Amino acid sequence: MHRENPENRTGPLRNGNPRGNPNLAPRCGAKTRGGCACRSPAMSNGRCRMHGGASTGARTEAGLGRVRAARTTHGGYSAESQAAMRRCAAFMAETRALLAAVRREAGGRTHAEPAVGRLSGGED
Repeated sequence: MHRENPENRTGPLRNGNPRGNPNLAPRCGAKTRGGCACRSPAMSNGRCRMHGGASTGARTEAGLGRVRAARTTHGGYSAESQAAMRRCAAFMAETRALLAAVRREAGGRTHAEPAVGRLSGGED
């Protein structure tokens, strides 16, 4: 069996890919879950097939409408859920402000002292 030298090969590769050394291709470089850079060969957009997928999400009004109307797994990012989270955050901020005002009024006393003094009607 005669093997020819790979440098002497000519002709197209499958799927229209150019000839060349695949080890010289630019690398993706995206940060992986392991914390290091991805070493997969990059596509024309600069990322590999795993880190630079084709879809970037809906852009047109019709596409965005379909996304909004689609069923979601949990609905945590729906408009109603976002409004409820904003109301909860506002309530918490108001409660914190009220608690800070009460603490300023108390002047550093402990929690039990003001309640006992007010319930008993003053000093005995």
